[in-house]
This record gives sequence, structure tokens and C-alpha cells, in this order.
Amino acid sequence: MDYIIKKASAFTVEERAAMGITGIPQDWPVEQYVYVDTIPEGFELISDTDLASLKLNNQAAYDAWLQSLRPLPPEPTAQLVRLDVPEDKNGRQVVRMATTNDGWAYSPRSLDFYTSKYKSLYNRKHDGAGIDDGTDLGDALMKFFDTNGTELVKAQNESDADFQTRLDSSCIKTFVDFEPTYDIDIYGCKLMFESAPIDRVYLWAIVAPDVPEAYGGSKAFMGGGMNLKMMLPKEIGYTDGKSSKLIRYDPVYHSGKIRLIIKHSLGEKLGVQMIYEFYRE
Repeated sequence: MDYIIKKASAFTVEERAAMGITGIPQDWPVEQYVYVDTIPEGFELISDTDLASLKLNNQAAYDAWLQSLRPLPPEPTAQLVRLDVPEDKNGRQVVRMATTNDGWAYSPRSLDFYTSKYKSLYNRKHDGAGIDDGTDLGDALMKFFDTNGTELVKAQNESDADFQTRLDSSCIKTFVDFEPTYDIDIYGCKLMFESAPIDRVYLWAIVAPDVPEAYGGSKAFMGGGMNLKMMLPKEIGYTDGKSSKLIRYDPVYHSGKIRLIIKHSLGEKLGVQMIYEFYRE
């Protein structure tokens, strides 16, 4: 099988900085796809054997680069060690199970938005005076698609109102990507919506959507399509993974990205609140 790849050297310094891959080995294949019939600018054709050799030759440098992105552990300090074991009044040992890594804390994230509605995503810090004055956290974005699966993008000279008119008449699928720039230990989520859908509305949640399933990505956090018309408005839908799953941040392959996919009626404005529940350092 042949592939097309785009090495780090094919990106400008500015592009690498914007992608968060400054310092990555120059020969490392930042993007790779199965070859079909065209080779886009900046890409090169390579066989699966040569691709494997290329990665093998650069793996050590790539691993070193990834390691350089992680902060050094703190210097060890002297600590008092308790030698006594907690017991109840009957002399039985009291056991406390750990739910996540030591030093990590419960840090849920809420994303609030309307399907088919431009600039409706609310993902802000608590600073600022008013509701809309808080600093955007910058780790979530929305995408819109029409009946042909084509992404609806605001043109350079198009006004917000004109773009919204296009969404009203063309949008049938809304994506919301959440990609924290740190490792998370996720175990579940909560879902609520404002009012009853006009018609059937289905929802999926996919982890690492940019990585093909054959390479371990595109994992369904919510698979099969959840029919939101089966829920009552403002009712909490809850998924519990029973135990947490570590998802590491990766600025190259974006394996830490979680994509919410909602298919809805044409231009439907469904108010949604998704709360991802996880621990983080």
C-alpha cells in the first residue's frame, strides 16, 4: 500500500509554531494518508515499507521531542512517613481506593452551544464583568456541514448575518471539537438540551477523530447514535465509564481531541450543554 506524507520540513516555521510542533524532527511525517490518485502540494508519495523505515529512523528523535514538551518532575523533598495504618473501632484496617493519579483533581468542563448557530459556543473563563466578557478558553470549536457533507465556512467578506442565513437554510450537521492541551483522565459525561427537538436528532462522541480507526483512533465514546428526541428537555443524560481512561494530549496526531457530532433537521437551533467529567493534574 502506498501513502502520501507531509514531513515537518514541508511546513514553514510559522506553521509549525501555530501547530505546536516547533522542534519536531524535520523528517517526521506530520500528516499521512492512504494514496488515492493525487498528491497535494507539500506531500510526497511513499510506500508502506519506506514509511515504516522513515518512522523507525526518526523514532528516537521524535520520542525525545515529545519528552521535551513535558515538564520535569519536581525535586524530591523529605517527607514524614506514617507507619500507622488507619483502623476502625473494631481494629479493622480502613482502605481507601484511589480514583485517579496522585495530585490530580476533578475538573469537569462544560460546553454550551446551539446547533446551526454561528458563534453560539460558550467556553469561557470566569474573569470579566459580564457573561460574554470572560476570556475564551480556546480549546473548543464548532463546525457546520450541509447535505453533501461539505463544511460550511464563513467567507472572508461575508457578514455574520449572511453566514447565519446560509446555516439556517443548509446546515444539517454540527460538530463541536474539544481538545484540552493537557492530559485528562476521563470517565463520563452529562448531556442536557434546552427544548424538544423538531424531529429526530442523533448524537455521537468520538475520541481521536483525526486518527483512522485502523491506527487505534476514532474511538466511539458514544456510538450507535443517541436519539435526543427520546429525552425530555432539561433532563440530564449521563454516561458513566465505571472507571477512568487516560487520554494524553498530542499536538501532532490530536489523539486527545473529543468530537461531538449532532445530526439534526435543516437549520435547527437545538440548545445543548455537554459536561465532560475528568480528572487532570
